[in-house]
Amino acid sequence: MASPSTPAPAASRQQRSPDEVEDIILRKILLISLTPPSSPNPAVAYLELTAAELLSESRPLLALRDNAERIIISRLSLPDQPANSPPPFAFLAAAFRRAADEARKVSTIRDFGLQTRLKASIAHTRGLILSYARLVAGNPDTLPSPPNAPHPAAELLIFLLAEATDSLDPTPAPGAPPPPGFLDELLGNVDYEAIEPVMGELYERLRQRVEKVSALGDFQQPLRVLRRLVGIPSCAKALVQHPKWIPKNQIMLIGEGRAMELSSLLGAFFHVSAIPDREFASHPDVGQQCFSEASSRRPADLVSSFATIKSVMNCLQDGLRDVLLVLLRNLDTRDKVLEYLAEVINRNVGRSGMQVDPLKCASSGMFVNLSAVMLRLCQPFLDQMESKKDKIDVKYLFCNDRINFKDLTLINASSEQVSSWIESWNHAHAQNDSTGAARFMESHEATSSGKIISSARGSKKENFSFICECFFMTARVLNMGLMKAVADFEHLSQDLARYEDDLESNKALREQSSESSPELDQDIKRLENMVAALSQEKYCYEAQILTDSVFLQRALSFYRLMILWSVDLVGGFQMPLPSQCPKEFSCIPEHFLDDAMDLLALTSGVPKALEGFPLDDFLNFNIMFMASSSYIKNPYLKAKMVEVLNCWMPQRSDLTSTASLFEGHQLCLHYLVLNLLKLYVDIEFTGSHTQFFDKFNIRHNIAELLEYLWDVPSHQNAWKQIAKQEEKGVYLNFLNFLINDSIYLLDESLKKILELKEIEAEMANTVAWNSRPAKEREERLRVFHQSENVVHFDMKLANEDVGMLAFTSEQIPAPLLLPEMVERVASMLNYFLLQLAGPQRKSLTVKYPEKYEFKPKQLLTQIATIYVHIARGDKEDIFPAAISKDGRSYNEQLLASAGNILWKIGVDPQIIQEFTQLAGKAKAAASEAMDAEAILGDIPDEFLDPIQYTLMEDPVVLPSSRVTIDRPVIVRHLLSDSTDPFNRSHLTQDMLLPDTDLKLRIQEFVRSQQSRKQPAADSEMGEPDGAAVMVE
Repeated sequence: MASPSTPAPAASRQQRSPDEVEDIILRKILLISLTPPSSPNPAVAYLELTAAELLSESRPLLALRDNAERIIISRLSLPDQPANSPPPFAFLAAAFRRAADEARKVSTIRDFGLQTRLKASIAHTRGLILSYARLVAGNPDTLPSPPNAPHPAAELLIFLLAEATDSLDPTPAPGAPPPPGFLDELLGNVDYEAIEPVMGELYERLRQRVEKVSALGDFQQPLRVLRRLVGIPSCAKALVQHPKWIPKNQIMLIGEGRAMELSSLLGAFFHVSAIPDREFASHPDVGQQCFSEASSRRPADLVSSFATIKSVMNCLQDGLRDVLLVLLRNLDTRDKVLEYLAEVINRNVGRSGMQVDPLKCASSGMFVNLSAVMLRLCQPFLDQMESKKDKIDVKYLFCNDRINFKDLTLINASSEQVSSWIESWNHAHAQNDSTGAARFMESHEATSSGKIISSARGSKKENFSFICECFFMTARVLNMGLMKAVADFEHLSQDLARYEDDLESNKALREQSSESSPELDQDIKRLENMVAALSQEKYCYEAQILTDSVFLQRALSFYRLMILWSVDLVGGFQMPLPSQCPKEFSCIPEHFLDDAMDLLALTSGVPKALEGFPLDDFLNFNIMFMASSSYIKNPYLKAKMVEVLNCWMPQRSDLTSTASLFEGHQLCLHYLVLNLLKLYVDIEFTGSHTQFFDKFNIRHNIAELLEYLWDVPSHQNAWKQIAKQEEKGVYLNFLNFLINDSIYLLDESLKKILELKEIEAEMANTVAWNSRPAKEREERLRVFHQSENVVHFDMKLANEDVGMLAFTSEQIPAPLLLPEMVERVASMLNYFLLQLAGPQRKSLTVKYPEKYEFKPKQLLTQIATIYVHIARGDKEDIFPAAISKDGRSYNEQLLASAGNILWKIGVDPQIIQEFTQLAGKAKAAASEAMDAEAILGDIPDEFLDPIQYTLMEDPVVLPSSRVTIDRPVIVRHLLSDSTDPFNRSHLTQDMLLPDTDLKLRIQEFVRSQQSRKQPAADSEMGEPDGAAVMVE
């Protein structure tokens, strides 16, 4: 018969037995009939075979609790399902809903005994429905389904997505929501073995749902589903036990790192990003949708796009943090999460290199997301870093079983040193082991200097706290994620600037050309497309990283903890540093600190990124280590420390708090100037093939910072004290390199200015210029722009160096008057004077000199001021003689001409007067030098300096080559190069051997020549008088 109505009226209920009432309810829930229906219902299935079985067993044709499972199996196994019958899983879900409806109705029955029986029967049936729903979802082939029926896991996923839909989601729910309570009972409070088959397919479909979805795509619903599922212990276990939790299968042409992103269950979620992935593009295209034709859009539109992307990315990252946090709090899944993170790191070590293979390594988008998630996991101990930093154990670098640190460059340790340190630690560990079971670490041959070697673990596994593991994992993830993306962004910006310059040059060529050029038009079109594409990509990076100040400040907090932890390894913030670098500090991977400096430099240029953030610890750290090669070997890392401080100068920083940084810390007041001067000297030799040009960039930052500090009274006093104490040491080296750089930079700038004038003259002749081939004109324009850049940079640095000599020579002239320096300084000043006031000065006239930082009037004034400052400090009148000794540039007309120009450009009359007086003294000194040279006559070769060919005054013997040389000459050489100039062996001032015997012979020679010439001179003066007497 057809499905009857539930016996609601009391009279009707009294006419039916409890078995009959239960039969009516179960038949309605399961949509079945055990007797031929009198009026067929398309939704109801007649279970003819089941009815026959019941009759053969002498049982009534009633659907009761004890045969409910048989009926469900029969209903699901019918070869010919009723018309429009849903697939098994959907049928069971609907049956669950009907069971809930019937349970509510039964609760109104007044007969308590009947109500209890019916509720128990419905509950039992509902349990069976859920059990078979799990079976069908996990093993869909066990029961017949309609053709083209969806996979049960797909139907389950639709339920989950529909339940997770929010009214603000960009897309509506994919289907109807599940019956209330269905998902909770289906998935919850069930053994892992029962749920595992269901979840295997479900998680894979969930992964596919977000595969190739961008930041503007629909990832929120799947993410909420994932967050809900991991909250169910059995589902969480099913996730981490899934074959694709850490994929083992290889993909053709795809490396392990990229496979983790493409195939792992979480990889698809981490791939959701605004940062473009050129190899595996996501949709919608964020660049096209948000930043197409950005140059013509209103700023408010860009701000709105930035805000949207930041919002959705934070939603993603918060959700992934919640997922990992739930799994980490579950003891059954915690190790699997750490294993997953370790595998992502280990399989993507290639992202730490300069060039990243996009087919072998995961995308920047994934790793930026992972960086943000890891920082969120660190947040609890970042908020309490002072009390939690002791839980970070440096031994994790060598003794953990998860992360491979073996190929990382160390701060200041060789692999041999690391091996020795591990062995000694293991020895102590074995002695302290109460069971005596710990074994020594197996010794390994060193792989290469500066690398952490691969090490075997002892038999006793080292246990590290979660804080420790999370700290070191985050450091690696940030290096491969956030910091790598920042480097990519900077390279992208450089490429974009280069293409924009090329585009501008080509457009200028087209405007200047009298004839059209299809090739030039094609180049312009190509460049316009490149600029548009790179601009979009650049905005995508900015949207996900640079506009998210909270993200950047979390990273800064992490690196502040890194700094505090590192400083603790050397005994805290104190100077001077211990004479020997502690092994624990020397074994830190270099990128830990390098990344901190890069982030500080980046955030210093991002508005509001440093607002309210404490910078004191970073300042003190940089001061402590910027000049200590025994602690930090890499000169470029030390240079970055200066770059960071340079960004914080008040005139450059938007932060009001930076001024007090440099004036309120004892380490800063006592050591900043000294360490800057040391680094200025040390950076001469970086060991890189580009060291000659690198040093100018680095010294530019140092010079700017020193110039600022000179105007701070406390730092100027420290500077003067250093110059006095280190007059023969670091300060003299500093002055020597300052002079070297000044000469080179000005010389190069002036040469390039002549090249610019030549090309300007070519372009001024428009007829001849336009007659040249377009390619030739393009090449000449490119050379012109390159020369412009060189002149601008070199001249800016030359101005800085000369300016520094000008203001320091007023207060600290004494080092410039030392025997080994005075002639060098005089020659430099004479050379500059010759260029700026000599006969060739008019050839340096260029259009728009300010464009190249070429300020000849300012330079000439500074040069004259330096002359005067040194002369004021010259109590022994040795400076005029040094000026006149310069045979390359000096002549008395040059100083006179310079004096006239100084009057014309309005220099301080007092400076001009003293400069003129110095010129007169130099002229007199030149005359005296000529007389002295005449008196000495022919000087024996053994008395001449082998480099300068001048008479030696203080001869010394070089210990290696055994060459005798004048002390001021060799000391001047050693200021720039600590080698013997004759055989390149190592040489320092304290190794020089005075040649006392030769010195005495030289002095005797001078006295002899003077005494021999003096009588002759007297007789020549007396001869006329004698003749007169004789005449008389």
